[in-house]
Amino acid sequence: MWAVGGSIGVSIPTDPSLDSGFDISGNIERYLPSRVSVRGQLGTAWWDIVGRHFTGTVNPVYLDGNLVYNWEGGKWHPYVTGGIGLYHFRSEESLAPNGSDTNFGGNVGGGIEYFYRRRSTITGEGLYHAVGAFNTPLATFNEGSSWTFTVGLKHYF
Repeated sequence: MWAVGGSIGVSIPTDPSLDSGFDISGNIERYLPSRVSVRGQLGTAWWDIVGRHFTGTVNPVYLDGNLVYNWEGGKWHPYVTGGIGLYHFRSEESLAPNGSDTNFGGNVGGGIEYFYRRRSTITGEGLYHAVGAFNTPLATFNEGSSWTFTVGLKHYF
């Protein structure tokens, strides 16, 4: 069985000089044995730079590969997930050329699905993305890590 989905929500970076922002992601999932799936997720967020001697925006784009384990509970299916990914940080800063930096990272989290139709769900998910420092033309940010909290829709085929 396959599933595709999309989510929107908030991204909260752990670096104190980055402000929370909007997050959007899409995923495709392939189910293996009962309750286990492999998920590919592509997402992006927008963070404002605060508390530095310059202003700007950082736009992380991530591509994650995860294993997902879910429990069946009638219409409600809680799940846990974890995996690895590639995180690309694009930056636009005042008085500097645009920049970018790419790092590997990992993520772990969980969520719940509610089946409102036989093959369609509403999802809620929280993920912690663990990523190291990244560079922009004007600074090094000590933490590329973030929390994401999203809601979305998913359909099974």
